[in-house]
Amino acid sequence: MKVNSIAFAWSGLPDYAARCIRAVIERFPGSVTVIGTRPSVPIAGMERSLGQAVHWIDGRDANADWTRLGIRRPDLFFQGGFHWPAFNSLAVRCRSNGGKVILQTDSNWQGTLRQHLLDPIRHRALLRRRFDGVFVPGVSGTIYAERMGYRPGTVIQGMYGADPALFNGGAPLHSRPKRFLFVGRLVQVKFVVALAQAFVDFAADNPDWSLQICGSGPLRDQLPRHSLIEVSDFLQPGQLADVVRNARCLVLPSLSEPWGLVVHEAVLSGCALALSQVVGAASDLATKSNSVLFRPGDVNAITDALRFIASWEAHHWQEAESASRLVATKFGPEPFANAVARFIDKMHSEM
Repeated sequence: MKVNSIAFAWSGLPDYAARCIRAVIERFPGSVTVIGTRPSVPIAGMERSLGQAVHWIDGRDANADWTRLGIRRPDLFFQGGFHWPAFNSLAVRCRSNGGKVILQTDSNWQGTLRQHLLDPIRHRALLRRRFDGVFVPGVSGTIYAERMGYRPGTVIQGMYGADPALFNGGAPLHSRPKRFLFVGRLVQVKFVVALAQAFVDFAADNPDWSLQICGSGPLRDQLPRHSLIEVSDFLQPGQLADVVRNARCLVLPSLSEPWGLVVHEAVLSGCALALSQVVGAASDLATKSNSVLFRPGDVNAITDALRFIASWEAHHWQEAESASRLVATKFGPEPFANAVARFIDKMHSEM
């Protein structure tokens, strides 16, 4: 099958996705169409990052149709998840006319009872036959997809990644301000209030460290007020990049985290990592040199992790920075475009 046209459908199309898809547009000789539902927080310059217009749609439209959208049916359709009726409708119409559909999913393997028993039944009965391949972020996503019954040769990594043209640089890690950083929604699943409480305990013996929390959400008013905790609202990508490159360590204590793009943003900027064990990106970006992993849902474990990081000597910070910048090269716009090229090659052969 010759692939002359590609389309991507992305829920809440974010800036990093636009930058990744742009790498495909610049490399692929055919047409590349981008469909998106609106992000909850508007991103300035979204279409500038992409390099072309986005077809914005209502994800709830169960009758979404290529012709009605004014788009020619693509040969290869990358479908972002299976929860939006509009994306499902476009995928069905694509396959019924001879096109191929790749599922993009960030579900990661945690080995839960549901993943062992229920999810495989659902995928085999309702989902697997609808897709010709699966595009996942990294290792844990690959394990999940293969456990769901998708053939190993049809599962490819590289779906997520920040842009090194934006997230980069920073002073040597050991000379940066002693600052922990949290980036994300201020909601229960992020366990951010517990992080702030753990930091208050930590700061009693470590007054030279601070915590910066970047995000918005319903739990903002529950964050403890403390002179060493700074809280800022959602930041545009360029602003966030400046914040990340001036931090020493990203802390992500999530109770559930399919991957965690901010982890890649952090390692691109040379930061160390303190992550709960359920963060999907830990399998790809956390090493013995640059990170500490802790039990999810345990405030004391967070405090211990902060103390461990703060105890590092200069040489450990240097090793952490080197390790972070090295693993960061595995993801981003170019690896994303390489993965898409592999799917295209498979169209010509086995799929």
